Amino acid sequence: MDEEKPDMFAIRPDRKGVKTVAILLLLGSLFFGVLAYTDLTNANSEELSQAQIETLINVPNQQGENLSMEQYQDFHKEINESNGYLIRGIALGIGSAFVFIGSILLFGMKPIGGKIAIVGSGITFVGGIYGCMIVYDAAKEHLLESMLVQTHEITGYLCGVCAFLCGAMALLPLINARAKLAFNEANSVKLVQDESE
Repeated sequence: MDEEKPDMFAIRPDRKGVKTVAILLLLGSLFFGVLAYTDLTNANSEELSQAQIETLINVPNQQGENLSMEQYQDFHKEINESNGYLIRGIALGIGSAFVFIGSILLFGMKPIGGKIAIVGSGITFVGGIYGCMIVYDAAKEHLLESMLVQTHEITGYLCGVCAFLCGAMALLPLINARAKLAFNEANSVKLVQDESE
C-alpha cells in the first residue's frame, strides 16, 4: 500500500494545459492583429470619409452631445501628425506576430514559444499603451468632454490588460511543473527517435 501512494500523488505531464494556453495566445494574437490593421489603415488615410465619421459620432450625438464632423476630422489629423496610429499599429502588429509564432511553437510543445510570446506581449504592452496615450491626449483636446474621450481612455486600459494577460499566460507553461514535464517528455522522445535513426 505504501508503495502505491507516491504514484497516486506523482506530478504527471500536462500537454492539454500547454495546448490550451497556446490556443488562447493564438486568439490574443489575432485580436491584436485586427487592432493593428485598423490603426495602420487609419495611419495611411489623411482624412476619414463622411460615412465613417457619421458612424463614429452617431451614438454620442444621440446622447445629447454635439460633435461636428470637423471636430472629429481634426482629432484624426492630430493623431496622424503625432504618429499615434502608426506607433500603436506597428507595436500591435509586431507583438501580434511574436505572440502568433510563440503560440504555434507552444502548441508543438516547444518551451521557446512561451518566451517569444512574452516578448511579443511586452512590445504590445509598451507600444500599445504609448499609442493609446497619444490618441487619448488628442481626444481630450479635440473632442472635449465627449463620451468618446472615455472610450479612448478605456481602450488604453483594455490594450494594457490584454497584453498583460497574454504575457502572464505565456509565462504559465514555463513555470508550471506539469507543463515542464510535458515539454521534457515531448522533446526527449524526439531525441531518442533521432538517435535510433
